[in-house]
Amino acid sequence: MIARYRFDGNDELCLRHGPETGPALLILPPLFDEANRVRHLMVETARALAGHGIASLLPDLPGCNESLVPLDRASISLWQAALIACAEQLGPVSHVASIRGGALLDGALGDLPRWRLAPVKGGQLLRTMLRTKIASDREAGIASSSEALMESARTQGIELAGNHLSPCMIRELDAAAPSDGSAVRLARFADDPLEADARIAGAPLWLRAEPAHDPAMAASIAADLAAWMRG
Repeated sequence: MIARYRFDGNDELCLRHGPETGPALLILPPLFDEANRVRHLMVETARALAGHGIASLLPDLPGCNESLVPLDRASISLWQAALIACAEQLGPVSHVASIRGGALLDGALGDLPRWRLAPVKGGQLLRTMLRTKIASDREAGIASSSEALMESARTQGIELAGNHLSPCMIRELDAAAPSDGSAVRLARFADDPLEADARIAGAPLWLRAEPAHDPAMAASIAADLAAWMRG
């Protein structure tokens, strides 16, 4: 079902799956081009959760997907405020799940229990996108460096991986990190050597060159989320 929430004078879309009443899980996808690569996965995970009897909300953030807001108006703090509005208008929200950069936003929801898959700091996302731009510039015969690009981006903004990012976004993203909290369930892939509370089947779809889907991964994520939410 397509729902809408009102934020900053605009209607933003939100996909809702599962029961139409009762508490819901708020799902936060990765940010920027990584979100495009896992959109199918997120939708299928929400559908799988509905099969477990769990409601979920998958909102569009201002500047993303069907939003009419230009991306260059967005920032981490703006997205967090939008999530608060979404939760207040379409909730109640009982739990939050995020993938990668989505974990930079979940602190806005207070002390709700949080589930995270492969969370990442904002500076790491920024450096990845800068490396892509530097490689593209090199192919075009343009000499650039991350230091020079960042210096300019902090005052003038920049286009990275097709995303027009404002100076505010650059500054906030560079400083952003997943918030601390005791009610966090950390999930990683089965072959990831880092410690985790849960292991998920599959491999990072956000590293692929094109959008992809992994039904087994969606089922694995949904099963872990359902067991976690039911305690």
